[in-house]
Amino acid sequence: MQRKFLSWLFILICTAFALAGLLSFFQFQRQSEARARDLMSNRLHDLMLLVRFSQDNMSHVMQINDESTLERTRAAAEIIRLNPDILNSDEAMQGLCNELGADQLSVSNEKGVIVAAIPKSTLGFDLSAHEQSRPFMECIRTPGYELIQRPQSNAHSGQILQYAGVTRQDTPGVIQLGFKPQHEQMVRASANFEKLASKILGSDTGHIVAFRDGCMLNRNTLNIPSSTLLALPLNKVGETTLGGKDYATFAIEENGLRLVALTPWREISKISYKSLRYLLLSNIGLFALMFIVVWLLLRIYVLGGLQRINNSLRRITEGYTEERVNEKSTPEFTRLSTGINTMVESIQSFSEQKRERLQKELQLAGAIQNTVLPHTFPAFPERQEFDIYATCEQAHGVGGDFYDFFMPDSKHLSILLGDVTATGIPAALFMMRAISIIRELANDGLTPQQLLTKANKILCSEGANMRMSLFYGRLNVMTGDFRFVNAGTPQALLSHFGEEYEMLAMRSGAIVGAHTGATYTECRRTLKPGDRLFLYTHGVLAAADSDHTPFGAARLQEALKAEAPTIADVPRRIRAALRQYTGEMEQNNDITMLAVEFRGEWCCMAQCEVQASAPERLSNMLEQKLESVFAAPNSIIELQNSLRNICDVMPPDTHISANLRCNEQKALLTLTYNQPLFNPLILLPELPVDSTDYSTDNERSTLKLSKSL
Repeated sequence: MQRKFLSWLFILICTAFALAGLLSFFQFQRQSEARARDLMSNRLHDLMLLVRFSQDNMSHVMQINDESTLERTRAAAEIIRLNPDILNSDEAMQGLCNELGADQLSVSNEKGVIVAAIPKSTLGFDLSAHEQSRPFMECIRTPGYELIQRPQSNAHSGQILQYAGVTRQDTPGVIQLGFKPQHEQMVRASANFEKLASKILGSDTGHIVAFRDGCMLNRNTLNIPSSTLLALPLNKVGETTLGGKDYATFAIEENGLRLVALTPWREISKISYKSLRYLLLSNIGLFALMFIVVWLLLRIYVLGGLQRINNSLRRITEGYTEERVNEKSTPEFTRLSTGINTMVESIQSFSEQKRERLQKELQLAGAIQNTVLPHTFPAFPERQEFDIYATCEQAHGVGGDFYDFFMPDSKHLSILLGDVTATGIPAALFMMRAISIIRELANDGLTPQQLLTKANKILCSEGANMRMSLFYGRLNVMTGDFRFVNAGTPQALLSHFGEEYEMLAMRSGAIVGAHTGATYTECRRTLKPGDRLFLYTHGVLAAADSDHTPFGAARLQEALKAEAPTIADVPRRIRAALRQYTGEMEQNNDITMLAVEFRGEWCCMAQCEVQASAPERLSNMLEQKLESVFAAPNSIIELQNSLRNICDVMPPDTHISANLRCNEQKALLTLTYNQPLFNPLILLPELPVDSTDYSTDNERSTLKLSKSL
């Protein structure tokens, strides 16, 4: 409620101030337009006056400069008339040039060829040969003719000079003086339009473009087409966008001179925006003050009591049912507290009854599960071809996982392991029904694929609306042929006679009970004597420690490396590893494991590794295993003596891997070694065994001893 009320209050106040700010913005826009018109109009008229004044000054200065240049040229002609020998002296010519302040002095004859000059590089130059000097030929044709040019490149070196020329007084010819146009350049620079415009603008962000008779007088740094600027209305504020920036425009025209000003709206509106920012900051301050005042009033008179009530309700929902609401700051809160306390007491009474019913249901489900699952081990003491062991540890007493094993005939062992997705009594009953159907179908001799397909159809048709993951396999205990189907359980693991466990290659199908048309793929594997199969449910991998990190497949593989003399030791070692990993953490999933060892015709198997110099460990293993199958003492001694004799003729550092398989009738001892590759039997007399067999593949040697027991 507090957040909702404050949100609506915030929205309403912001809306009111937004409308006020919008109206103020439009007003400032109108003020900005008027300010733009006044600002640019004043600047352009000031610039027009400044341009007119600069042009008048430039004309006056250029006239004075031209008269001064001609006077000095006439003076040079008079000096040469009075003293023509000057032309024969370079020093005198240079002195005359310096005295007149000229940069170049040249004197030509009646043909226009320069005969005396400073600098001397122009000697022999024909005035009529170049466009710049050709007009001075008129001084030869017309006595008393005078000419002054505007600064331009001379005909000889290309240097920018202003030339003045007069007729020679002593003989036909031309006298020329060349001056660097420093004064004119200074005047033109001072009258430069861009410079004048920058003084008027007083800012780097504005632009003024000038036209005279339609021709642009200055650079257009904004690259706006001339047609666009010439089409702007006079004495009226316009607007244009260039390069993502908005500009205000204004144009005036007088005596053929058109001036166009462009100024960014941002600069024109700077003062208006400053006032607008001040207004917005004031509004924000007022909004904050109003918001804080209303919030404090709400918190003092309403929200404080609600917060205390909510805190009590939170503790009640967290399970502290003894908590009671005791807020009496107002009559309304008193009535609300009384109502809540009454409701909590009713809920508490109902929860106790429901908890008791649920506990009884869970206990009954656990009892059903324990009744159905086989717990007697060894399960088939009369059968030596295999051994089996299984365990199921329930989480919270709920029976979701299950396992079963039975022999539908004398040659086959059926195993199944599953997990019902539901809990409680319905899940236990569904599990019992599934086991019953599978046992009945297995007795009909169906393959695992046929059995699971048919069982799925039956369970779906009964409408229990429950599902379960299931592994079902059938093992021929005589041949080791193992056929199986997986319907959603974790990957099974297989160990080859003492080697590390590896994943059993299989394809997983749909879980049982999902839909009637589910199909399953049957897999097949031939087990060899000594192979062990390990099945487990998801609870093994999901078992978590205090940090809620699951046990996982990697830790399971590591735990399976622990030594397990009997098949019953495999689940026990895994359960010990789980307890060590999870500690006192209560688990949310059942933990179910099933392990099978296939022996075939051998009821006892073992292996070990020894050095030829120390075969005692192998000798002790022979004695222990042969006694377990009730072998005659003489047979045990004879086989031990044969082993000692073989080790005696081998190099002491020979590493031997021994593999023993035996039953009540015979024993087979296989010795494998890598070096040296030789047959020790050739060094020994006949051994007291039934048969011997030596073979080698150039990498290792294998020696087999067979002995009747």
